[in-house]
Amino acid sequence: MVIQQRNNNNNQTGGYRPRPQSDTRLGSIPDNFPYSQEAEEAVLGCIFIEPALFSDIVHTVKENSFFLPRHQYIMGAMSRLSERNEDIDIITVSEELKVMGRLTDAGGDAYLTHLLTAQATARHINTYARIVQVNDARRLILQLADEAKALALNPEMDATEIIANLGVAIDRTSSELTAHDMEPLYKHVGSVLNQIQTGMEASPMQLVSPTGLTELDVMMGGYRRKNVYIVAGRTHNGKSTLLYTSALADAKLGKRVAFYNTADGDIETVVLMFLAMETGISPSALLSGITPMQWRHVLKVAGDMAELPIYIKSDKRLTPKALYNHARAVKFKYGLDIIYVDYLQAMVGGPNMNDTERNNYISQAMGQIASKLNVAVVGAAQINRAGVNGGKAPEAHHIAGSTKYEMDSQVIIIVHKESLYNKDADPTKLTIMVAKNKVTGQTGTLYARLNPLTTALTDWSDAADDGG
Repeated sequence: MVIQQRNNNNNQTGGYRPRPQSDTRLGSIPDNFPYSQEAEEAVLGCIFIEPALFSDIVHTVKENSFFLPRHQYIMGAMSRLSERNEDIDIITVSEELKVMGRLTDAGGDAYLTHLLTAQATARHINTYARIVQVNDARRLILQLADEAKALALNPEMDATEIIANLGVAIDRTSSELTAHDMEPLYKHVGSVLNQIQTGMEASPMQLVSPTGLTELDVMMGGYRRKNVYIVAGRTHNGKSTLLYTSALADAKLGKRVAFYNTADGDIETVVLMFLAMETGISPSALLSGITPMQWRHVLKVAGDMAELPIYIKSDKRLTPKALYNHARAVKFKYGLDIIYVDYLQAMVGGPNMNDTERNNYISQAMGQIASKLNVAVVGAAQINRAGVNGGKAPEAHHIAGSTKYEMDSQVIIIVHKESLYNKDADPTKLTIMVAKNKVTGQTGTLYARLNPLTTALTDWSDAADDGG
């Protein structure tokens, strides 16, 4: 299959990709050819229904992203109107197509009306746009494959020339696949202004995910999207406890939570811990036998918990790539605000990586996942047992495996249970130190009340008010 190359002269009066097929010859296209007439029509129809949506998808799809020429022309007319800050509707698009000399090629006013009255749902426009974008990428790759085949079959080229020309073709294809990520500043200003306006209209807690502890929220500003938070500590010092506390607090506010358990236990273990924290009954008591009254309480709590938007995966062989693919699927199906990983150093790296390389890879990947999925990532990290002696509170540079964890994260939280090292210390007192904070700049030490039986965490000030 030979697909004509793109026209790279993207000026305002042209810039459309020539196609060997026209809209009237769709029957000649193989069934598995990557394009969706329905998705292309849906994107354009949604814009006619709600013109403001154009700015939401313009960085995802362009004129050349569409396969059918008539759709390229219509998208081109919309783009020209948008660049002049003019309204987008059937009348203005029709007039613009006349100026371009493309109204008849685009199907005329009848086809524009068909797009407006199609059954597309405007709130799903991003889904339709992604289908168009992915199909466009697949066609580009097919084009690259045809070019590679033509080069390989050219008897006048030696191997060096073939490889050199193939490299040029690969670079060109890569640039076309990623060029939409690099746009002039003026094309992003409107999007940023919309974000600022959203921030003005929303309450602060709508923009962040809470930690579950008031003082910690005040110091850190909660967990914010696109940032990586490290919760570090020795074994049994409260790392997982803080993650579980935060995950429950987030979900109760409607935040969509993905919780990845890479350490000991399975999904049932994670659920049991959540249930213990919510019921006030220890995990061992829940499994060894409870009273009928307690059972009724557990049933009520379990019913409420079942409604929380928490999605759990337990995998001792979890890689950063698998985490990203899984979280991306969760985001697509349910939506996603925050990811918890318990714990980071237990994840698996690439083949033949030593421990340092593996931890470097994991640390860097967490930042990429946070950015690509637009979520906060909170990861528990083990402290190097040999790093601190005498039971003293550890510091950020004691995180085991790699200094990259300290470097790559925006916030580092150290948890320390002094009672494990000092028999006279309060066993319900958990020390929490914000050792690094590139988000709000505030660092310092605070305390939380720890229930030794259920590991539930509450504000230390609340416990003191109750006489604790």
